[in-house]
Amino acid sequence: MLITTSMLLWSIVIALLLYRWLRSTGRKPKNFPPGPAYSIPFLGDYGWMLLINGRHLHKAAISLGDFYRTKILGISLSNFPSIVVNDLAVAREVLNRKEFDGRPDLYLARLRDKQFNRRGIFFTDGPAWKEQRWFILRYLRDFGFGRRFPEHESEVNSELLSLIDMLKYGPKYEHEKAIMKDGYVKCPNVLFASFANSFLQVVCGERFPREECGALFETGSNAMLFQRNGDDYGTLLSFYPWLRHIYPFSRRFHTLRDASLRINDFIQSIIEKYLHTHDPNHVRCFLDLYFREMEKCTPQESSFTFQLDQLVLGVVDFFFPAISGATTQLALLFERLLHNPHVIKRMQQEIDDVVGHGRLPTLDDRPQLPFTEATLREGLRIDTLVPSGIAHRLQEDTKLQGYDLPKDTFVLIGMDAMHNQKEYWGDPECFRPDRFLDSNGKLSLAKDASLPFGAGKRLCAGETFARNIMFLALSALMQNFNIRQPPSDRLPDLTDRLTGVIVTPKDFWLRFEPR
Repeated sequence: MLITTSMLLWSIVIALLLYRWLRSTGRKPKNFPPGPAYSIPFLGDYGWMLLINGRHLHKAAISLGDFYRTKILGISLSNFPSIVVNDLAVAREVLNRKEFDGRPDLYLARLRDKQFNRRGIFFTDGPAWKEQRWFILRYLRDFGFGRRFPEHESEVNSELLSLIDMLKYGPKYEHEKAIMKDGYVKCPNVLFASFANSFLQVVCGERFPREECGALFETGSNAMLFQRNGDDYGTLLSFYPWLRHIYPFSRRFHTLRDASLRINDFIQSIIEKYLHTHDPNHVRCFLDLYFREMEKCTPQESSFTFQLDQLVLGVVDFFFPAISGATTQLALLFERLLHNPHVIKRMQQEIDDVVGHGRLPTLDDRPQLPFTEATLREGLRIDTLVPSGIAHRLQEDTKLQGYDLPKDTFVLIGMDAMHNQKEYWGDPECFRPDRFLDSNGKLSLAKDASLPFGAGKRLCAGETFARNIMFLALSALMQNFNIRQPPSDRLPDLTDRLTGVIVTPKDFWLRFEPR
């Protein structure tokens, strides 16, 4: 077949246009960290990451960093200059510099709000964020969030006793029967009610009674839907929101959107219950303090102040990690413990020696339970829950490790990567709680360089609450039970995890066998 001159010229023109498109798509600023020279049209370097490892984008970023021999990877996310920091020392620097404290305007965050506004604490920034974050943390502390509070610890103890009763004697209600079959319970779902109630006690001073906890199990399932269907980078919807109208992107959009709104409706129903009976002269709980501020403010649309939609997402931002984050972290740890039964035995011996069996472990026992605490810390390290953290946004032009970064650069922290750096951990692939103990068997915080909750101004505000509730739950369960898989099940494949917004195991079943 003869090629005409016209066809040849058109081929050259198309080739030149394609070359120019490839050169301009995802072009990075001067003196930017190393990364792919050419981006995939439309997708940017997000496309390369999908090709390298679409199921685990944080691992794709590690592979790209290794290929370009850099701990600070420079990429373009659909024309947004972005960096991924895969080094512990650099991550600490970034997290403690205020110019990195911004948040990008991600559509994944906006779809959580009924009107697609930026609301809440985790995905907002600026003066309004600072005011809201300060107020919420300051007054939640008065009710036991982030500090020792005997009344709250007593309620958590009661909640754990209820969980232990269910595990020992079986389900009493229909919602419990859905997660318990033939003596086995579904993980992480079995923990939803206990962890959610522990947080709700702080916010509104009440817990759902056992017979009414079906709403908590349903809300936890919705939270897991969101966690598993998002991704580290906000999904492609954050770069091209119009894709929500096109299948199959529309399917994921509706899964994320519907799950979010159901969680919001649940929290709003609790808020409105207290709002309808609010007396400005009588403070019953944290919500009453927020209602007082709402009465002084006029609701805003473009930004936010003390207003109902902001309160809903503000509470959701703390409730969400409690019901789906901390519960998932313990489920990941249960899988590790199935592979390491000697760790279970050692925790049980320690708890038996210190606490005995007449009561549940308390936070006062924690200093005398160093191996149990070390086991939890090792779980937080080796199974990093949020593998790329939550994206930051650079608020001004700056330099990092000799590189020039322009304002509005996306910044992702490779939490999983830095928790597996051989230069810091030696044998990061090994589950070894003793790495956090000194020569006398005492917990050594100096040996724990991990940052599972971040650092700096964007440190996860629920760190203390999460560490406390996970410690109390783990120690209570180890005190009272051994864990067993169904006889037909193989040991869990620890490489076969799901990566969404967080890393989760596939749902699995365990028997908590009374000791």
